[in-house]
Amino acid sequence: MIRSFFWKYSLLILLFFSLSYSGFTVIPSQEPQGVDEIIKLAREYENAGNANQAVYYYDKAANAYWRANDYQNAIEYFEKALENITKVGNKNGEKLLYINLGLVYSEISDYTHAQKCFESALNIATSSGKKGDVGQILYNISTVQIEQGNYQGSLSNLTKTEAIAQEVGDQKLLRNVYYNYNRAYEGLRNTEKAAEYFSLYAMLTKKIQAEEIRKKELQAKAMVDSAGRVVQQVSQEKEHTEKRLVETSKELKEKEQTLKEVEELTREQQMQIELLNAEMKLRDAVIQHQKLLQKVYIGLILFSLAFAAALYYAYVQKRRANRLLKEKNDEISRQRDAISRQADELRELNALKDKLFSIIAHDLRSPLFSLITMLNIAKEGHFTPENFKEILDELSVNVNHTTALLENLLTWAKTQMHGVKVNPQNFDLNQMVNSRIQLLTEAAENKEIKLKNSIPDGTFVFADTDMTDIVIRNLISNAIKFCNAGDRITIWSTTGADRVTVCVEDTGRGMTPDVLQKLFGTQITSTPGTKNEKGTGLGLILCKEFVQMNGGEIWAESQPDKGSKFFFTLPKASV
Repeated sequence: MIRSFFWKYSLLILLFFSLSYSGFTVIPSQEPQGVDEIIKLAREYENAGNANQAVYYYDKAANAYWRANDYQNAIEYFEKALENITKVGNKNGEKLLYINLGLVYSEISDYTHAQKCFESALNIATSSGKKGDVGQILYNISTVQIEQGNYQGSLSNLTKTEAIAQEVGDQKLLRNVYYNYNRAYEGLRNTEKAAEYFSLYAMLTKKIQAEEIRKKELQAKAMVDSAGRVVQQVSQEKEHTEKRLVETSKELKEKEQTLKEVEELTREQQMQIELLNAEMKLRDAVIQHQKLLQKVYIGLILFSLAFAAALYYAYVQKRRANRLLKEKNDEISRQRDAISRQADELRELNALKDKLFSIIAHDLRSPLFSLITMLNIAKEGHFTPENFKEILDELSVNVNHTTALLENLLTWAKTQMHGVKVNPQNFDLNQMVNSRIQLLTEAAENKEIKLKNSIPDGTFVFADTDMTDIVIRNLISNAIKFCNAGDRITIWSTTGADRVTVCVEDTGRGMTPDVLQKLFGTQITSTPGTKNEKGTGLGLILCKEFVQMNGGEIWAESQPDKGSKFFFTLPKASV
């Protein structure tokens, strides 16, 4: 729905501009057919010094190119029209040309030139004192500023536009202003303000739609009332015709009576002639009556058809308006659901942030303070050589723990700031696991744990190497953490049609079902290892995010005292 209201308003300006160029009159003797002929006429009038006619044809050519999506030629001939219109001092026409130029530049995303054109139009509209035009142009400028990311500048112009719209009573402009307020505050990530102005926009839209529906219903009612008056008029004419027929019939009876009286006084031949004349008149009257009834019936049929068409048109318009209203309501409902989901995600992120600060405050600060204290004591010479070696071992464990903690924290923070991009490539999974085992062998040997890589050589996957390395490192480190002396850790894989499934299996202490259910959630939890090793709880969260970002899935299987299996899938490398 990008810039829908901006372009709706643009079409409105185009319609207004195409209807009239106030300030100059052009009456061509015969309109040219092709664009080339239009441009030729424009140049002829320009060379002849007739700026009004030149503006008319240059504008006509520019609009033709615009409709054909040839924006560069449209810009060229709108500028030609501007050069000529300044010669005649037609400020209103100059303003409309600047608006059209701004709209064309907006369509090709050249927002810098678009804003300059709209500001030129604004200067003209301001000097002429037409507040309605000033408001519409300020709205265009605010839309361009939103596209440029200048949200504060857009808000400043929207404040002015809102005041003008309320002053002149332009509800549609005010609705568009609320919509741009919503877009600007979304750009500033002020969701509360954005939601507030979206609600105002939705309410005003429903009000405008209701008024339009009411207007159409009143029009339909007026048509029905008019039809009723026509029916009443036809009925009156019918009664008048029937009355005339009754009078004619009465006159005929009187003439029959006269004929009877004449029959006694005239001869039989004269009586027959008069009777024939009377029959002819009666026949003419009957014919006229039938013709009149025929006209009445035809009029009633035509009126009934017109009335039915009017009712059907009103029904279609009302149904269309109801459909549009339903679509708008559905759109508002979807927006409301999206805002609700965003609010839930924000609450989860805030909870995650609080937990992260708690980890930094405790798990990161404690090892560093311990390291500083031990170094100060060693510096003062309070340790024997034998104690110093034990201290070095403990310091090594603390430094390794702190380094892993920092690495996971930095990686997690980078993902939350949307700074991580997936860079997939083909690589041998066996070689990566070998290199990672070499780095973790010392930690495993310290706990007398055996590490074994059972992934076949030449098992290629298509994924981000850094992300995959972090997943493997965290899963093996977790396995070492929860294993005892004499346990073993095996990394193996199976290859399917388009997926490679990797498993990090250990014979450690395993997990209960309730602990297994909480894995890979958004809540940060950490359980001490078999030698009371500490953790951050971020490792499995990172594993889940990185596996999903590479198009895979991750899950675990475990039983208490029977070890654990952590599975994840990656896309198989294409040949």
